[in-house]
Amino acid sequence: MNNKYNKKHLSLDNRIILEQCIVDGFRKFETAKQINKSPSTVAKEISKNRKTRLRDSFNSDTNQCIYLKDCGVCNIKCRDYTENKCYLRDRFVGACNNCPESKRCKLTKYFYSAKFAHNNYLYNLKDARESVNLTSTELTYIANIIKPLINQGQSLYTILHNHPEVSLSVKTLYTYIEMGLFNDWGINNMSLKRKVRRKIRSKKLKKRSEPADYSGRKYENYLDFIKLNPSIPTTEMDTVYNSHSGPFIQTFIFQNTGLMLGRLHSFKNVESMTSSLDYFQDVLDDEYSKLFSLILTDRGTEFSKPRIFEINNETGEFRTNIFYCDPQRPSQKPHVENNHNFIKEILPNGMNWYHLTQEKIDLMFSHINSVPRKSLGGKTPYETFSFFYGEEILNKLNIQKIQKDKVTLQPYLIKI
Repeated sequence: MNNKYNKKHLSLDNRIILEQCIVDGFRKFETAKQINKSPSTVAKEISKNRKTRLRDSFNSDTNQCIYLKDCGVCNIKCRDYTENKCYLRDRFVGACNNCPESKRCKLTKYFYSAKFAHNNYLYNLKDARESVNLTSTELTYIANIIKPLINQGQSLYTILHNHPEVSLSVKTLYTYIEMGLFNDWGINNMSLKRKVRRKIRSKKLKKRSEPADYSGRKYENYLDFIKLNPSIPTTEMDTVYNSHSGPFIQTFIFQNTGLMLGRLHSFKNVESMTSSLDYFQDVLDDEYSKLFSLILTDRGTEFSKPRIFEINNETGEFRTNIFYCDPQRPSQKPHVENNHNFIKEILPNGMNWYHLTQEKIDLMFSHINSVPRKSLGGKTPYETFSFFYGEEILNKLNIQKIQKDKVTLQPYLIKI
């Protein structure tokens, strides 16, 4: 429901419209439509900011306790005194502005004023800001650190991990940004990195017939294989693209280190995808088996001939064990799927990819692999991979270490 409405904070214009709606006798849900807010937001705004005009307690005729008929005599100071409800005021409109029964009504009255409500809002906002445990100097110092890094697409976790001198938790920094403390530096919720969510397919996909050579290579066979061979690390393989006409990026991620690689292709077919393994085998030589002995991928047509991936075409040697996820189960290779989010930050939907080169792809993954991860204890995939396999292999794979404050996850990275 929240997606239907603008942010909850009301402007002065919103409050002026709200006040007029009360005068016109609009119900809360009708008022909410006028200012594009949720009915609950309107109800809270009126309840919080309406001014009270108490009834005349000296006139006994004005006693309006719900227990009056039972007691016979009513006293406003009675501990059980409970005023009658006005359903038009409390349930429907919210206040008594221009109520036709206002002069005759003996109940406590409530009036909503846009100017009073907005001044009250500004006062509370200022008061909340002043209660923050930061001086103006500290606020400026933090803003100057985080502003350029946010512009480069870094997350708050990445920034705070790389800058321990900012002694705030991620949650606290998020709160301060939501409070508007960094508005003067152009930092707000819209500035922050957002998760890229994959769309859930709503229509039922046609079941694809399985080639006979998938037998022995299904996901259940993969689970049996890793039980018998726990020391062999898994490499997940996939393809990402922005247009069905290409170009295409074949992606690989090593589960044990989180390092991700990409190879650029003009065509999305088996021959093109297997050429990547030929390339890695030529570049890595004997070290190939450390990284590509076990591959897990999906059942895309570009991966549909397992024997071509498993066997080196020139030498005839067996080089890779390849297994396939169950149909329509991308969650069985979550590492490569989730890390595609980084790619979508740099290559967003709608961008033309025809300017891409392998050199730019390597640069992109160098930046992605230099982002610290919680799953790696705050280490980057580059650091983790280097620890296990050394920097020499990284050099062969054309992956560089990017300095922490130079890491960029924005489209302009590959336009340089």
